[in-house]
Amino acid sequence: MERKSNIFWGAVLIVLGFLFLGTNLDWFELNWSFRKIAQFWPLMLILAGVAAFFNQKKSIYNATSALLIAFAIPLGIFTCVDDGVHELKDEISDGINIDIDDFDDDDDNYSSNSDTTVGDRNKQYFAVEMTPDVKEATLKLGGGAAEFDLEESPNRLFEATTLLNFKNGYTLEEETKDGNKTINFEMKDKKGKEFNINFDDDKKFDNDVLLKLSTAPVWNINMGIGAGEVDFDFSNYKVKKLDIETGAASIDIKLGDKQDKVEVDIDAGVASVKIKVPEGVGCEIRMDGALNAKDFDNFEKIKSGLWQTKGFDKATKKITLNVDSGLSSLKVDRY
Repeated sequence: MERKSNIFWGAVLIVLGFLFLGTNLDWFELNWSFRKIAQFWPLMLILAGVAAFFNQKKSIYNATSALLIAFAIPLGIFTCVDDGVHELKDEISDGINIDIDDFDDDDDNYSSNSDTTVGDRNKQYFAVEMTPDVKEATLKLGGGAAEFDLEESPNRLFEATTLLNFKNGYTLEEETKDGNKTINFEMKDKKGKEFNINFDDDKKFDNDVLLKLSTAPVWNINMGIGAGEVDFDFSNYKVKKLDIETGAASIDIKLGDKQDKVEVDIDAGVASVKIKVPEGVGCEIRMDGALNAKDFDNFEKIKSGLWQTKGFDKATKKITLNVDSGLSSLKVDRY
């Protein structure tokens, strides 16, 4: 009995080792992930029971059962946590509600920093004027618990309209140095202050942030978004550098071809990130992190953690995506 058991488990280890090795060396491609494998943790408990049943000493205390249980426990914990995280992310994504019609396009009624009330929500308007000396601009955006949208501003460098259910709101700071304008637009510090998010009857977020940027300067965008939804179309903007740091958020970004080189850094926790890149621009994806879902349209896998579009090395315009994430979903499409 012991010899047959050794042969069986030896065969199992050889098959599993061959499958993992073949996947890592790209001999073949299997549609699996650690998340999917972890779902089979109860099977290890069943096998541990079988091993105990056939143990000559008729005891659960044997090496095979102990090893299977040792693997089953962390995989079971991971599966429970993963299910909870996905449920939270789905609630956040489904729970965000926005009505763009609530925004008043007639911004001439506001100063560069004004507060009003629309229904039961606080409305703020911010603006930074465009000056001829500004050739490059940096936007540092920080916030969460809202939906963020982007439009073009015909006259000003920066505009923002917020409709929020909490009182703290946002702050705006600006600095100009050597023709580079830096704009800090961030949620107010909540330390020691009341921070309430109101829900409607369907338990949906009702916080909206509408940004308007000038297409004239070269932009460096730095976004720190917690829970929320971002839908930014940068196709008409000269974006040189884009930094995205997010937690449980849904990020939808469309990039353009106005710059020869664009660098995008993404640091995501539990997020859904969708990036659209132009068909005529070479694109490279460098991804570090486990337990991620990947969907790269028309990309070739060069090696582990590296994907490129065909002819990337010879492309005159290039976009580089550097991704460091945990339990996230990343989709990159060509348009």
